[in-house]
Amino acid sequence: MRCAACRLRTARGFGWFDPRVRTSLPLPACSMRCMSALCRRWGVVDPDEHEIAAIAAASPMAGEYLESIGKTDLAVLTEAEWLTLLEVIITAYQDELARLLDQGRHPAPPLAAGGRP
Repeated sequence: MRCAACRLRTARGFGWFDPRVRTSLPLPACSMRCMSALCRRWGVVDPDEHEIAAIAAASPMAGEYLESIGKTDLAVLTEAEWLTLLEVIITAYQDELARLLDQGRHPAPPLAAGGRP
């Protein structure tokens, strides 16, 4: 099966579907680069209010970790420090997102073209 983006290479485990259309079939892609092109072509779902809040909640945690190791220049982090920073950010993001969703208030789904969900 050929890549839906470049139409040159064989698709290899990557794919994209339009989340606004329930019956959307995945479009095969050969690489992350082509998958990214497919996303831009069809549009990318913007983060919802909870995801934006979770990003904001993760930011101070990243700063706290960097202060605790006495470094602010990401280029000088060791591999272990870099991986720990990523873990701190991802964990804080997931924890805040779960907390918000557990409150029972779910954001509205994104609207499809024409204003219909």
